Amino acid sequence: MKTSRERREKYCSIIGAHLAMAPLSFLWIYGNLSAYMDSYFHFSCSPKCTDADAHWIISLYNGLTCPGIFLERPLERRLGLKWTGIVAMVTCALALFGSAWVLQQSVAWTAVLYGVLLGHSVGVTLSVSFQIVTNWAPDKAAILVATSTGAATGLSIIENQLITAYVNPRNLKPTSYIGPKMFFSQAEILNRVPMAVIIYAAITLFLQVVGYSLITNPPPASSDQQPSGNSNKKKMEIIEDNRDGHAFPTSLVTLENATNANNQKQYGSKNGSNDILDNQGSSQPEPNGIGRSDHAIFNIAEKEAVTDIQARDVPKSWKPSEAIKTPVFYSLFMFGISIAYGLTLKANYYKQFALLYIHNDNYLTLVGTLIPVMSTSSRILYGTCLDKGLFNIKDALVIALAINSVMSAFWFIAPQIDAIFYMILVLLLALTQGTTFVVLPTAAFRIFGPDHFSNNYGLLYTGILVAGILSAIVVPPLLHSLGWFWLFTSVSILSLVTIVMVAATNFNIEATFTYKVRNKC
Repeated sequence: MKTSRERREKYCSIIGAHLAMAPLSFLWIYGNLSAYMDSYFHFSCSPKCTDADAHWIISLYNGLTCPGIFLERPLERRLGLKWTGIVAMVTCALALFGSAWVLQQSVAWTAVLYGVLLGHSVGVTLSVSFQIVTNWAPDKAAILVATSTGAATGLSIIENQLITAYVNPRNLKPTSYIGPKMFFSQAEILNRVPMAVIIYAAITLFLQVVGYSLITNPPPASSDQQPSGNSNKKKMEIIEDNRDGHAFPTSLVTLENATNANNQKQYGSKNGSNDILDNQGSSQPEPNGIGRSDHAIFNIAEKEAVTDIQARDVPKSWKPSEAIKTPVFYSLFMFGISIAYGLTLKANYYKQFALLYIHNDNYLTLVGTLIPVMSTSSRILYGTCLDKGLFNIKDALVIALAINSVMSAFWFIAPQIDAIFYMILVLLLALTQGTTFVVLPTAAFRIFGPDHFSNNYGLLYTGILVAGILSAIVVPPLLHSLGWFWLFTSVSILSLVTIVMVAATNFNIEATFTYKVRNKC
């Protein structure tokens, strides 16, 4: 039984983990902020300011979040989970407040602060927050991962409105063309850009301080996972049947009980035999007198399921060196690249591109405000569906990639048809691209197991690193040589190729493990 103190610590920690995710909102406010920052770089910065392409800022931020995820584990071993998050919070504050001065001097150094410092700190924060919510409430891991990332996304709704209301309160139109883009050249807009960055930094720091003050390190084994009362008590769970790609309900003992059942082999005899079940499925006394009431008995309706579970003993937790040898890993990896590539373009250009055809800054800010609403909704929807077994990981990948491919094919023509049509298209892109932050961590936890979660999730997240570096190298020349149409079409083509790869992949990696065990025996 949980004490009132344990319950309080659990709920406060989960709330704190949601607040600690505040820096993740940068991804959702940058599309709005970049229209002003790019104009500032061209018209109000120092003569040497334009020493790099501004697209590197969001690309490095997205890409270098991945090394931050890997950095979390060694920091956690030395500092503990909570203090690792606090170090990331301080690094984030230095990057955000420092950028208000650096953006007046150099695009390259602004990219370093946002990409290296902020990107790394967000990666650490992601891993810390995911471990807090999954360890305190493992039975609701997918939905809490969705709501924790969605909290930061929802925060950007307020931040986007504040930024536009402060920087461009009179809804002025961009006035200058440079290459394929339009820019604001009005001094009253440009002079407010550094302070807008400071406002965003102050909001982020405040929420993180409150969040980490609420967080308590989770216990080594959460009480949610401990059997209470009779050790034979079962929990109804939804598990994935990887043999046919569908989910079905079955009565399973928890991971804790499965581990106990495996350990009970030691009780029967010195050679590790275990005679808990006889041929008729009834309980038999063991040589040392331990009977049915002292063991966690597998009481499962289908005898085939019992045999399979006994063959594998406990769920497999894949080491990173094992995970990267599976086709499933590479399907998830390519999913991260495809979705992150489109997400980077949307985050950076949804407003700058639309200003060519829709000369209403407030309207486009409204579009940017609704993007996180859709993204948050999709994460909660996907998290709920995954937890309830309405569809599995493979289904989630195919749905997201299909929407991303179709919508990107119409991206170029949408603002030329109608402003409302463009809003619908961008929001549908947000609906699918926000699932990355639910599907990848949930897949790392469910498919590859909890023991090496940080490293496996970090490896999967390297797809987003690749997408960030790829877009920074490819997008500027592609945009200036071929134009907006082929830039957006490249997203559609990449997503289509990845759908084929996912569809051809067998996600039944547990069957592979069982086969190897039986071969060895």
